[in-house]
Amino acid sequence: MSAHDCAAIPVTRNGELIGIITDRDIACRAVANGNDVSDLPASQFMTSPVIAVTPDDTLERAAELMAENQIHHLPVITVEGVLVGMVAQSDLGRRMTNREFGQMARLTSIRNRPIYVDNESLRKLDH
Repeated sequence: MSAHDCAAIPVTRNGELIGIITDRDIACRAVANGNDVSDLPASQFMTSPVIAVTPDDTLERAAELMAENQIHHLPVITVEGVLVGMVAQSDLGRRMTNREFGQMARLTSIRNRPIYVDNESLRKLDH
């Protein structure tokens, strides 16, 4: 990833897409758990099954999938499941206005879970 300046790598078996490894997968599933990443097979921390598009899908469809699933990379596969390319959020951004790209970035980056959970035991009690 570092050598090729990419944040996601598709994983294939005999040309068929079986997973995807992102920089987040490595950080959260491997490194954060104290594993020696160099000793782990890709299958232990890749994302599978993979959300993907076909060569005939529109850029709008790719943007929808990214927003719905809060992801930044989509493999492009044939109907037979053969990997033919990758679409990154930045690829779509080059074809959008700044406003559209900003909206997409918010939709794909902000998780839909509360950051702050009200915990009664943390409240300061008035005496």
